[in-house]
Formats: sequence, structure tokens, C-alpha cells
Amino acid sequence: MDHDRGRVQEAYPKPSTASLWRPIIVCMIAALAAASLFLDPAPAFDQAEQGDGRPKAAPARVAFSMLPSNHMLVRAMINDKGPYRLIFDLGAPITLLSNGAAETSGVVKDDAPKSFLFSMRGEAEVARMRVGDLTAEKLPVVVFDHPALRILGDVLGRPVDGIIGFTFFARYKTTIDYQSNEMTFEPVDFEVRDLMKDLPAKLSGPRTARRRTVAPGVLLGLRPVKDADGVRAAEVSADSPASAAGIKAGDLLLSIDGRWTTSIDDLFAAAADLTPGKDAPVVVRRDGDDVALTLRPEDGA
Repeated sequence: MDHDRGRVQEAYPKPSTASLWRPIIVCMIAALAAASLFLDPAPAFDQAEQGDGRPKAAPARVAFSMLPSNHMLVRAMINDKGPYRLIFDLGAPITLLSNGAAETSGVVKDDAPKSFLFSMRGEAEVARMRVGDLTAEKLPVVVFDHPALRILGDVLGRPVDGIIGFTFFARYKTTIDYQSNEMTFEPVDFEVRDLMKDLPAKLSGPRTARRRTVAPGVLLGLRPVKDADGVRAAEVSADSPASAAGIKAGDLLLSIDGRWTTSIDDLFAAAADLTPGKDAPVVVRRDGDDVALTLRPEDGA
């Protein structure tokens, strides 16, 4: 597949790759037994020309190493410090840095407060992240010690300092060549949203309730009211199914089609299961006596 706006073209079939990004509480990975590989320096590139004659940089190529877990590992300079070892994860919605990497690169101050959960520092911004010849500026990141990264680093014997996610790769058309262990990046005109800022609003839904008008499936022809004894027929319309069934104003509605109607919600739920034109038994209480009636509802559309 090949497309712009931060999506990926795969030059060769991709091996099965598990995304690191999972909900924080349940993120764990299987223990891995292997040493990681080092990356070769990214080569220099020639210049091409755009349609208006201005020079345009050729696509930037970035080498990566494939870990035994089938995760892609790249080396990155952050604010001219490093290099740091980062997982390039197409399934991660954010770019993440460990506390250690964020502190030594100057993304956060050493004395910045931490939460009790994974020592989370929250949102921050990387002024410059350089991967090979590719430099991203003003890159939003989230700073905390992801437990999966800690486990992966312990098994490999080398620290893994973070995850490069959507906020980075959405800026580019990305080609991944798994045979050559090389990625190619071409900038695209795409505004990356602040996902962490938008996330609470998306999870909580709209702030104002939408008004809906629901049409009943059947027509009964009565107006119910709730009182201390249950639901009563406050009014019964003339020439309605309720009137034809013998229901009278003041009757206490006990059941419809075998379903108790002790509340307005119960009554609506029972009415929703009725079929227009099909008889349904109704029981009402009138003057202390239970009266069994037969109701044939009409189409409510």
C-alpha cells in the first residue's frame, strides 16, 4: 500500500510485529533472549528540484535494526543529545520518552514532579529529534516509564528509551524495506493533531446532549401517569385501541402482553414489543378488582 498523510508503503512483506502500545495497566511483553543490533549511519542524499525550481531534498533514508521481538529499533538524537534507542511503532498513537531520556536530553527538568503511576511526567515537547538525516521539530511527546520498555531493556541488556509513534510518522510518507532494514521518509502536508489534548473530549463524548424524538411502534391511545400504586391511565382517547379494549381513565395498568407495568419505563418497554394488529392481553385493576382485557394496537408510524 502507498499513500500520503502519514501512512505506510511496505516494499516487502512485513513479519508479524506486536505493537508495544497497549493500555498502560495491562502492557506486558514476553521475555526475549537476544542482543540488539547497532545501526549504520544514514547516508547523505542528493538534491532534486520541485516544480517551481526550488531545491527539494531527496527522501531521507533511516536504517533500523529488527529486534528478536520483531520491533524496529532506531537511534535518535534528541535536542542534540544521545543517541537514544527508540522503538519505531506504527501502532503507537503518541511518541513516548522514558524519564531518563527526557531528563538527560533536556525535554523535562530533573526536578519536574512525577505521578505515582509509572513516574508519569505528562506531556512535553522535543525541540529537535534527529533520526539519520531526518529532523523533526516541536515534536509532542508523553514522558513516563512504560513498563514494557523496561522489561524489553532488561532482557536485551541495553535500555530502550522510548517509542516513536503517530505524532512523528504522520508527518511523512513512509516506506519500510524490511529486507534492507531501511526506512524512507518524504514530508507530506499534514497537520498532526494533539491527540493527548483531544483524547479526554473524545472519550467523554459531546458536552451537550442531543435531543431525539422517538416515534412509538404501536398506538395504544392512552396517557399514562405514575402514582403511588403504579401506572394509571390518566386519559383514554376516543376510538383508540385502548378504548376499544375497554380500558377506562383511572384504571391501574398491571400488565401488558404478560409483562408487568409497574413503572412508565415498564409500560413503554412492554408496548415496544407489541405488534400492530395482533391481540395482546392486558390486565388492569378497577375498583379493587383485576380485569382481564384484550388490546389490539394500531400502527404507531
